[in-house]
Amino acid sequence: MDPYKTIISCTNQKGGCAKTTTAVNLATSLAEGNPSMGIPPAKVLLIDLDPQGNASTSFGVDKRLDVPTVYDLLMQPSDGTLNVHDYLIGPDILTDEMQRAFKNMNQDSRIPPRLKVENLYLLPSNIRLSGAEIELATKLGRETRLREALAPVMDDFDHIIIDTPPSLGLLTINALAASNWILVPVQAEYYALEGMSQLMNSIRLIQKRVNNHLKLFGIAVTMYTPQSKLSAFVEGEVRKHFGEDVFQTVIPRLMSIAEAPKDGAPVVLLKKPTKRNKGSKQYWGLAKEAHQRILARRAEYGVNPESVLKREAIERGDPEHIWDDIED
Repeated sequence: MDPYKTIISCTNQKGGCAKTTTAVNLATSLAEGNPSMGIPPAKVLLIDLDPQGNASTSFGVDKRLDVPTVYDLLMQPSDGTLNVHDYLIGPDILTDEMQRAFKNMNQDSRIPPRLKVENLYLLPSNIRLSGAEIELATKLGRETRLREALAPVMDDFDHIIIDTPPSLGLLTINALAASNWILVPVQAEYYALEGMSQLMNSIRLIQKRVNNHLKLFGIAVTMYTPQSKLSAFVEGEVRKHFGEDVFQTVIPRLMSIAEAPKDGAPVVLLKKPTKRNKGSKQYWGLAKEAHQRILARRAEYGVNPESVLKREAIERGDPEHIWDDIED
């Protein structure tokens, strides 16, 4: 595994902390890019490793469809013949699914022109994955099945983001074994503080026994209620204990964020990032911070990998200077 690749697991053993919402909106923002925020477009793979399949639902993907999922990938023999691309839903189908879901829920509304993706790929999930922990328990190398499956395609993506279940079971261990970084969403409520020490201990155990490349990418305070003393207290405690590891951008508790899955698309696509649309604005802000951290980590390790989108565009014959302008 390349220790410098951007492979981020969005993880917290506590449910209801906006983990999936954060993974989905971060992956979408990094894939789409935003020149005014200094975020270049990137080729991104989002892995839905939660049996609930909520990351897939966030794009309007019907979980009842008989399509290959991450469950099928994990159950395949690790003999080097896997092609992960056979299990992915590409940008064209994701766009169709989002627009179909939006139209089903808003029959009298015009489909927003922003409701499309170009550089985002999804490895979907469904309820079948719930049996994977039992089935994997008897398989050789059960903790590293996902890492082995991703190894041949790591260089095909600029970023890989993994949405994990709200537990520290075998699926989450697979995600952490395949990742270099962990992003922890923390709900701005008191009980969220109690689980942080357990999570940090689990991360240290994974680092010691399974993946010594795993490091903390950042902590995002989510579901923050303005004017709430409790939210302010929780944020203060998290910043006191984790310092600069905590993102400056705070994700508020907003109906626009909660309702986005109903319309079959992430809030960063449904709404422009304006003061009026604070949910979208804050997630775009988080994506900007994440991009800056990625650049800082690469500089720290002295690596500067070429953009996969740029490489593929040049292979197609696009002038290189166009991509130089986009990346600047």
